[in-house]
Amino acid sequence: MKKNLLLLSLSWFLTGTTFSQQQPVDADFFYPQLVEQFYGQHQHQLRWMLPGKEAALLRQTLLNLMDSSQKQGLIHTNYHPELSGKKEEPLPADPAEQWRLDRLYTDAALALFQDIFQGVKESPWLGYDAVSERYRQSDGEKMIQCLLQAKTAADLVITAEMLEPKDAVYLALKNEYRRLQLANRKDSLRLVRLSMNYYRWYMHFHADKMIVINLASARLMYYENNRPVLQMKTVVGKTSTPSPRFAAWCDQAILYPYWYVPRSITFNEYLPLIRQNPSWLDAKNMQVIDSKGKVVDHHRLDWSSFHSGYFPYTIRQSTGCDNALGVIKFNISTPYGVYLHDTNNKQAFSSGYRYLSHGCIRLEDPFELGYHLLAHTLDTAFLQSCYRQQNPVYEQLDSPVPVITVYMPVWPAEGGKLAYYKDVYRLLKKE
Repeated sequence: MKKNLLLLSLSWFLTGTTFSQQQPVDADFFYPQLVEQFYGQHQHQLRWMLPGKEAALLRQTLLNLMDSSQKQGLIHTNYHPELSGKKEEPLPADPAEQWRLDRLYTDAALALFQDIFQGVKESPWLGYDAVSERYRQSDGEKMIQCLLQAKTAADLVITAEMLEPKDAVYLALKNEYRRLQLANRKDSLRLVRLSMNYYRWYMHFHADKMIVINLASARLMYYENNRPVLQMKTVVGKTSTPSPRFAAWCDQAILYPYWYVPRSITFNEYLPLIRQNPSWLDAKNMQVIDSKGKVVDHHRLDWSSFHSGYFPYTIRQSTGCDNALGVIKFNISTPYGVYLHDTNNKQAFSSGYRYLSHGCIRLEDPFELGYHLLAHTLDTAFLQSCYRQQNPVYEQLDSPVPVITVYMPVWPAEGGKLAYYKDVYRLLKKE
């Protein structure tokens, strides 16, 4: 056996190949491609399975960090169960086994770093995410560099601490989580943990500009370089038509937008009213648009012939301050057809219960948000003039801005103290 290993080692030396290069990508790893990239940048050398006290302490420290990961609101308490029994075992003599375990430790370390950095996705998470993919490569490269630089046990601990947010909001959530752990409050623990992981996830993007809407509290936070710049109340979807959870991009603001009435609203709410009185459309500043985009005379249509299976038109509300979207709308690219917008019903913001829309998100102060998104060039006087029949004006943002809707049941209230919000959408199931 020793002779065979010696010959194999000599072959690797002569061909310039190391054993790690012979390893297939392991489908059971959390980040198999990152593991390969790590060893490529580590000169295809062992990292963990080396002789000596320093390497043993490095291995033990990683295992300790994984064991204590629950304190940080993580749910992977043991990233690779096989490693839990390796604490006191001597190094294996077989080089192939050394490399297998070394790669296992590396994958566990990368997974731990990723979770600390960007949180653990747990239910109820997002239904659509178009933002994460843009950061996936840079996130992976960051984790590799962190692991390459964490050469000692002390470095490993410092790196794990560095990857956590350090702002007051996160620290308040973390302290609350540890308090609940001591009190063994499992139901509340899950709520805080979900909020912590959401917060870690969207803050790790560190976008120049970012909009986050917490559906649980019906509030919007606007960040610039991870600093909160603006907060406001929102009106979000009813329990029967909840606002979806997503991460998408906003690239355009529309001044004096049309409101194209969704067909579900047309058939379920408006059609019965119009059948009784077509002039209802005039009172609401509504228009009927044909398939060519032309306005038709709705008084000449046979409304009794229309139903959910047959209506070759679209109802559109014309522009002005009486428009349901108000005078400014922020376009978002999602499969849900929802967006952020002004509203002609400002009274709703004075209520503590703001789950009233068909899914779109109404803004308490859309002008202020537009002012920031459009680099302080928004003409608020033009909007406040409330022109009727004004043609829409399309304003492109300098660069797309992430818009993220989350469901964080624990979040600071207006006074800054953590508040537990009612599960209005009934998304939180007991463990």
